[in-house]
Amino acid sequence: MTAIRRAGTTFFWLLLAALVLISAGLYNGFPLVTSDSGTYLNSAINRTVPDDRPLTYGLWVLVTGLRKTLWLVIFAQGLLLAALLWRTMSAFAPRLRHPAGRLALVAGVAWLTGVAWYSSQLMPDIFTAIGLLALALLLLSRPAVAERLALLAVLLLAAIMHSSNLLTLLLTVLAVGAVAWGQHLFRRGIVHRPTWWLTLAVTLAGWLVLPALHAGFGGGFTLSRASSAFLVARLSESGVLEKYLADNCGPDNKYRLCEFRNQLPNDAITFMWDASSPLNQTGGWNANRAEYQRILRGILLSPRYYPVLLSETVQATLRQLTHIGHGDGLTAFRENTNPYWKVGEYASYELKEYMSSMQNRSQLEFQALNERTYGAHLLALLVLGLALLGPGRRRVAPALVGFVLVVGVGIGANALVTGGLANVLDRLQGRVAWLLPWAALLLLAQYLPLPVRWLGSGGPGPSRPE
Repeated sequence: MTAIRRAGTTFFWLLLAALVLISAGLYNGFPLVTSDSGTYLNSAINRTVPDDRPLTYGLWVLVTGLRKTLWLVIFAQGLLLAALLWRTMSAFAPRLRHPAGRLALVAGVAWLTGVAWYSSQLMPDIFTAIGLLALALLLLSRPAVAERLALLAVLLLAAIMHSSNLLTLLLTVLAVGAVAWGQHLFRRGIVHRPTWWLTLAVTLAGWLVLPALHAGFGGGFTLSRASSAFLVARLSESGVLEKYLADNCGPDNKYRLCEFRNQLPNDAITFMWDASSPLNQTGGWNANRAEYQRILRGILLSPRYYPVLLSETVQATLRQLTHIGHGDGLTAFRENTNPYWKVGEYASYELKEYMSSMQNRSQLEFQALNERTYGAHLLALLVLGLALLGPGRRRVAPALVGFVLVVGVGIGANALVTGGLANVLDRLQGRVAWLLPWAALLLLAQYLPLPVRWLGSGGPGPSRPE
């Protein structure tokens, strides 16, 4: 009976933490949407594979929302994230035992950063951070068999939620493995070698599971039918496409894009979505898939373009690391927009709530939050730098250092993948950047003096995670 009571108490506190993590949606008056939300809702309603993104999040919406309410979708996201944050506190800041203290830490990261603005969105963005948290717990906390299986399932789910997650999580696993090998973290038992191999297998499996899922729903065995168009759009933005066309468009104009080589858009978003862009003037991504694949092969097989590609990738990654503001894409989507139509189709009785939300009345303001977020990240860098590089660094538990490593590598991998292969956008980096202040909060909770009542009945507890 005691175990049941304890589980019930923990679940109560997790419910409170989940409400904190969807507080942005509650404040807005409805789950937040972006221009892409309509596509995900459409895939939930019709169970069809979108051309330009995975089906997985549509299935998440279908299952968690019960085809009744979109509030349940973001609540499920908040609850899953709350459980992972709770577990990271237990693993990496075990001194903070009292649930009220843990809830305060979750509230702190929600106030300091924009995490609630991502977990409250009808978008898969929050699953990038969810995947990184699951990965850190797998590699560093030595979970029991049942928990390990659950975390591996969460890792796989996060990987196949978005095609960028597949590469971000794989790069993170590989980079952490390289550091663990070079710094003897495997031999010292800080990173569990067999579990690392399991995480590698799961992240690699995602590259097969997602195409198989698409094939099962009639979308073909592919990650995305529009991937070549996104990559060509990014090459257009970087100037590489213009150079390639100048080198390869002769009198015969073997590519249709040759006609537009002096009219290429300045950015990838215009290339992809503007009605007058070369892509859309020539029939869209399906009509151009074969040609764009030939162009991509031609560029990848030509070493002369490598210096420009490397330079563009490095600068895009560095730019993306600084783009952590909030509000990107959270404009009004009223009548005659895809989100409006699909919200009405999924849960028609919630359409009035949707229309009266602060987002759709253009009343959301992000200036104060963004100022707070930039300050929180600078302070987090200062705290982590002093703790890990200062004279007291030997006091910091190896597992907590490992958590900072996983989070830092994951944030960098996300910037590389999204900035180098897609777009430099606040939304794409802000979805994971909040993990840095979270790591700093864990460190402070573990080592700063705290009120005894926050530490729980067991007293101060160990100075290092067990």
